[in-house]
Amino acid sequence: MEDKIKTIEIDGVEFSFNANKAFEKDGHVYCRQCGEQIDSEPLSYLGSKKIIFGRGCKCDREEEAKRKDEEMANHIRRLKEECFTTSRNLISCDFDKVIEPKRQEVIIGKNFVKNFKELSKDNSGLIFHGNVGTGKTYLAACIANKVIEEYQIRVKMRNIPQIINDIEKRGFDIDKNEYYRRLSSVSLLILDDFGIERNTEYVNEMVYQIINTRYESKKPTIISTNIPLGVIMNGSNDIDKERIYSRIREMCIPVKIAGKDIRTELGRKKLRETRDLLLGDRWGERNV
Repeated sequence: MEDKIKTIEIDGVEFSFNANKAFEKDGHVYCRQCGEQIDSEPLSYLGSKKIIFGRGCKCDREEEAKRKDEEMANHIRRLKEECFTTSRNLISCDFDKVIEPKRQEVIIGKNFVKNFKELSKDNSGLIFHGNVGTGKTYLAACIANKVIEEYQIRVKMRNIPQIINDIEKRGFDIDKNEYYRRLSSVSLLILDDFGIERNTEYVNEMVYQIINTRYESKKPTIISTNIPLGVIMNGSNDIDKERIYSRIREMCIPVKIAGKDIRTELGRKKLRETRDLLLGDRWGERNV
């Protein structure tokens, strides 16, 4: 519908409005939908002249709030896509979906998010250690998603082989120092599956540079690893490894991830739900 502009005089001052969306009553103009007055008090300008501005009504405020919510949701979505460039399935990781929400490591993860700004000032990160399948990656992804939602800041989650492959794939077209600088610039970096990379002098040097740039930038890092904590905390005779471990000891608080194999538990839960869906009541009757 085309706008139907109507002009009236209010206290001797002209005021124009869209008659499709507003109506005149008792010398003022009101929104047809919410009924709020949309003409303001006359204001003086250029001496004796006056002007009346239109003002937002409840509908306008609600529309603006909706627009801002949509902008925020899109911004958060883009930040998450940037965070999980190579593992988009981790975008769905959420503290509310954790099977055992009262586990100590889950509480620590939630408190890390809650106190993120304060922890960032001290460059305090975490190192999740434990057996394969206990949920280190899932918990780290929960933290990443929640930090993005709460603070709308840049987070990146990568594993070392992914970073190395990215660098090697670009060959001479990449400035390694600039690449490390970009990694150091994000508010939170999560290095997943630390220790699965090749143990070579070349790789160890790259790992050290990545972790050291985070150390020097004084920004928190979260690391997940299957390496026994004692190997990292007690030092190593391998000089290349010890340089890395020394930085980690300064930057990260150890958090043991114990309990059941979460991947197995999630697999069983999914299997039960699928069986219930496919067999319906008959499956329930067979398992009473």
